[in-house]
Amino acid sequence: MSLMRAELERRILEIVKQRGRNGVIQSELWSVLGVDNREGSRAVLSLVRKGLIKREQMLYKGRKTYVLKYVPEKLEEVSLKVSLNPVIKLPCFVCRELYRCGTGGFFNPYKCNLLTYFLQSNSD
Repeated sequence: MSLMRAELERRILEIVKQRGRNGVIQSELWSVLGVDNREGSRAVLSLVRKGLIKREQMLYKGRKTYVLKYVPEKLEEVSLKVSLNPVIKLPCFVCRELYRCGTGGFFNPYKCNLLTYFLQSNSD
């Protein structure tokens, strides 16, 4: 990232923080900073991706724009581990009719005896 872009992001974040809960209208921000829409939008989107500000769409003077609001705490990344062990035991994975099975067809998960038995025996 260029030094100018980093400085622009810093200035945007500073202004958005100062405006508090009401935020700042994005189109007005460009005139305050003296930047064009393209340059400012790139900096704003970078700050949104970093989780430092959020954009909320609104109608202002008959035009669609965004209000920018400060996010006081950056949300931390959540790591989620999913175990596929229970799913692997489904009888569908070894069924030779899997490719033809589907709702409304002759081979149907709603009418499958193997799947019904599996679900009943594992519902405990």
